Amino acid sequence: MRVLVIEDNLDIQANIADFLEPDYVLDFAYNGDHGLELALANDYDVIVLDLMLPRRDGIDLCKAYKSQANLQAPILMLTARDTLEDKEVGFAAGADDYLTKPFALRELRIRIDALAKRPKIKNASSLNCGDLTFDPADNVVNLGSSSKPLNNKEGVILRLLMEAAPNAISGETISYRIWGEEPPNSGALRTHIYNLRKILSSLKTRCEIETDRSRGYRLKERSSDE
Repeated sequence: MRVLVIEDNLDIQANIADFLEPDYVLDFAYNGDHGLELALANDYDVIVLDLMLPRRDGIDLCKAYKSQANLQAPILMLTARDTLEDKEVGFAAGADDYLTKPFALRELRIRIDALAKRPKIKNASSLNCGDLTFDPADNVVNLGSSSKPLNNKEGVILRLLMEAAPNAISGETISYRIWGEEPPNSGALRTHIYNLRKILSSLKTRCEIETDRSRGYRLKERSSDE
C-alpha cells in the first residue's frame, strides 16, 4: 500500500515512519505546495493530510486535489481542531475521514486501512442522470437552459447518488461523507434529501430520489410514459 503523508511536524513524521514503514510505502511532504505536487503526480492508496501547513493549508490543498486529480485517493485529515464546525469545513472540502491530534498511531493505521478499502473516485467534469447534469466543481445542477445552485451538503449527496446510480447508497454512507462520525441529529440527512428533492422537482427532471427502506437512497430516472 502506498501512502502520502503531508505533515510539517518532523517529530510526527518520524513517528509515523517508524510505525508504518515496515508494511507501507510512504512518501512525505513538508508543505502544501510539495504535497499537492506529489499527490497529483503519483497513484496513492491513501493521503494523510495535516490541516495547518506552510505555503498551502490542508483545506486549499484538499480542494485543489479533488478538482484536479483524475483518480482520487481517499484523504485522512489530521488536525488539532476538533469542533463539529471545523470538521464540516474539512468534509466539505473533500476529506474522507478526520483524526484529531494528538492521536494513537494504532488508530491512524486502522483508519488508513479502512480508507484503502474504498474505491477511488474518478474525477468527472460533470455527472449525468438522464436529462439532468451536475457539475461538482461549481455545485450547479442543470436541465437544458435551467440551472439551480446547490449548497455543499446537497452537492455531496447528489454526487454520491449519481456515482452510485442505478444502485442505492446507504444513509449511513452519505451521512459519514458529510459529517464524519458526528452527525448533528437523525433528521438532518432527511432534511437535506427533502430539499434536494424539491430542487430536482423544480427543474421538472425525470430523475428522482427514491427511498429504499432496506438499502438507503437511489437516483432513478422515470420512464417517459410515467
